[in-house]
Amino acid sequence: AVVSTQSTGEYYPTEEYLFAFLLSCRLFIDPVDVMKQVIDRCQIEQSNPDLPETATVAPHLLLFILQWTETFSNDFIRPTMMERLHEARRFCQTLDPSCSRGCNRLIQMLDNRLTDVKLKKNITKSDACEVINFVRDIKPELIAAQLTHLELDYLNNIACDEMITMLGKDIAQDSLCRNVDKYVNWFNHLSHFVASEVVAPELGGARHLTMEYYMDVAVSCFSLGNFNSAMSILAGLNQSSLTRLHGLRDKLDKNKLQHLQTLERQMSPSENFKAYRMAMKNAAQQHTCVIPFFTLLVKDIHTTCEIKKTKVEGTDQINFEKCWELSRHMRDFQKYQLGVCDLQADSNIQEEILATKVLTEDGMSFASYEIEQPVTVNDKKRYKAFLEKQAPTRMNNSFY
Repeated sequence: AVVSTQSTGEYYPTEEYLFAFLLSCRLFIDPVDVMKQVIDRCQIEQSNPDLPETATVAPHLLLFILQWTETFSNDFIRPTMMERLHEARRFCQTLDPSCSRGCNRLIQMLDNRLTDVKLKKNITKSDACEVINFVRDIKPELIAAQLTHLELDYLNNIACDEMITMLGKDIAQDSLCRNVDKYVNWFNHLSHFVASEVVAPELGGARHLTMEYYMDVAVSCFSLGNFNSAMSILAGLNQSSLTRLHGLRDKLDKNKLQHLQTLERQMSPSENFKAYRMAMKNAAQQHTCVIPFFTLLVKDIHTTCEIKKTKVEGTDQINFEKCWELSRHMRDFQKYQLGVCDLQADSNIQEEILATKVLTEDGMSFASYEIEQPVTVNDKKRYKAFLEKQAPTRMNNSFY
C-alpha cells in the first residue's frame, strides 16, 4: 500500500499514515527489513507485464524515502540502512533518469542531518568543579529559566524513533537510545545536585536558607511550565538524607513550606497524576514552552504498548490502532520539542549546574548523619546498617 504503480498518483498514503507506520514498525520489524521489502515490492510491481509503458513507481518510492529521511533520519546512521537507501536510489534512477537530481538532493540533505547528529553527540561540557558552591544571590526565577533552557536542549536531542526503539526490547540497541539515557541521567543529576547543595558541609547555619532557595526554584519551574525540573527538585528535597533532618525542617519558613506542599499535591501520583495532567493542559494554553514530566511520558507510551497488542488477535495482521495511538503520543512529544523559552539564557549558570560534582546516595547519607545524629529507633538502625555497609570503603568515594 505504500507505493502505487500509477504514474498519475491516484493513491499514496497520507503523511500521518506514514508517520504512524514508520514510527511503530520498529516494534515488530527492523527498519532495514522494511526498506528491503518496499524495494522488493516495487521491483515486482514494476516488472508486471500488464503495467503501462509510461507507468513507474520511481516518483512514489522517492517520495516515500524522502519522508522517511526527513522524519526518522536516525535510522540511516546504520551502514546497512544506507546500503538499502543507495539500492533504492539506483533503482529509481534506472527507471526514471529525471529522478537523479531529486535523489542527489535527498542524499545531501540526509548527510547534513546525520552530520548534525554527530556534532551533537560529540559536544562535551566543561570539567566538573571541585567544590559544591552554587551562587545564592541569583534569583530563583533565573535559575528556573536556565533549567528550562537545559530541559529543552535535552528534549530536542531525542528523536521520536528513539522513544519507540527503547520499547522494542527484541530489536532495540543501546546506542540508539543514548539521548533518552542522557535525559534520564540529567533528571537524576539535578535531583542529586539539589540534595547535595543542602547537605554541603560548608553551609553551616545557612542550610535551611539553601533548602528554601531550591523550594522557590521548584515553584518557579512549575510556574514556567517546566514540570520535569520541578519534579526532579522535589525528588531531591525529599531524599531520605534530607527528610530525616528534623532540625532543618523546623527552621523552614512556614509560608515557603506551604508553597512546597501545594506543589507536591500538584505533582502527586494519586489518581494517575490527575492534578499534574490538568496542570499540563492549562500550561499548554498559557506558555510557549511546556516541559512534561519525562518519566510519566515514557510510562504512558509503555502502557499503550502493553495494553494494545501489536497484532490483531488470532491473525497476523498488524493492529494499526496501536500505531495510531503511539503516533498521537509522539505528535504531542514533537509539540513539546517546538517550545521556545522566551527568558534569556545564561551559559555560565547552565555550565555550573551541569559541571558541579554531586554526592552519591552514600555520600549524602554520610553528610546527613554528620549534620544530625540519629534519634529515633528506626533511624539508629538505618545508621548502624549504613556504617556496616561503609566499613570496607570508609567513604572514600563520596562523589561521582
